[in-house]
Amino acid sequence: MTARPLPSATDLTRAQYDGRACVWCGKPLWRNAVSAGIARGKIGAVVLDIVVYACPLCAEGHDPQTPRR
Repeated sequence: MTARPLPSATDLTRAQYDGRACVWCGKPLWRNAVSAGIARGKIGAVVLDIVVYACPLCAEGHDPQTPRR
């Protein structure tokens, strides 16, 4: 399985940037958050790189738009 690419740090919502929402599906992360990697980005000379988190389903590679069985 190939790793899903992370969005740019400039494309994240405030909750995703703060680590309160899944980086891929945007659902709130109450517990069991998994580190998804580092979202990279910058605006001018300001580097916005940040460690982002995902919900367990998205971290396993499930598509959040597809219903679970």
